[in-house]
Amino acid sequence: MKLNKELAELYYNAAEARKILGIDEEAFQYWGRTGRITRTHLPGRKQAVYSKKEINNIASRIETTILAEKSSEIAYRKATVSDMYQENELAKIIFGRGGDALEARQAFLARNPDCDYHVYDKDKLVAYINVVPLKHQTIIDFLESKIGNIWTITTDDIELFEPGKPVECLIIDMITTPTVPPMQRRNYGAKLLKGLVQSLEEMGKKGIEITKVYAISRTITGIRLLKGAGFHPIETHNKRKNGSLSFELDVLATDEKILHGYKVALAKGKQKAKPVITSPLA
Repeated sequence: MKLNKELAELYYNAAEARKILGIDEEAFQYWGRTGRITRTHLPGRKQAVYSKKEINNIASRIETTILAEKSSEIAYRKATVSDMYQENELAKIIFGRGGDALEARQAFLARNPDCDYHVYDKDKLVAYINVVPLKHQTIIDFLESKIGNIWTITTDDIELFEPGKPVECLIIDMITTPTVPPMQRRNYGAKLLKGLVQSLEEMGKKGIEITKVYAISRTITGIRLLKGAGFHPIETHNKRKNGSLSFELDVLATDEKILHGYKVALAKGKQKAKPVITSPLA
């Protein structure tokens, strides 16, 4: 029996609750009898209803448990040129034709093999991020819309990660697949960020210094994510026609915990890279 609009805001009927939980009728009835879920009997109604808040919380815990059990199948790694086919396909799902840049993606990675990172669930690409070191003026031109599509730049604008050479980076894309439930998508994103932090720490150990990171976003989720990571809007560059906002993260000045390991590793990497000066023999 369907609930009226007012009740439907607070409760599920039995069929709806069972569907949200993903269990069969027998299990659902057992959960009700044993108090694992609360049966609520409203005045004037013969059939019980079920609190949306309670059912959604239980469903979320079930999904979290399932994801935890599957976590061993989720792998983070640095991308290779051959991985660009899957990356390009995922980009097209998100951006349409604007994401179709297979040859450019391959060329970027051939120029700098350390600028692209992937997360796979079994053999399927489910998340990726491009963190590309670029010449300063190229980044500024992109932020100011003088470059419409970053994939159109030449590889001469791409820097290399080299010890003792400070670089600025642009996050071109940070994508998670939209073809899974939100909880699973967040899990993929968390795996990607955790892996990226570890990759940055490895760079820091080698004395690779990233001074600033830039990014743009026009979605509420993307903007919230950037601000949460310590990025600050660049007001002078926020005039893009598509409504997206430009952001900057001063890596060396920020106090964000997520970059603490990188900064500690970088300090040690720089120390190791210093030449040892010995006094001449008398």
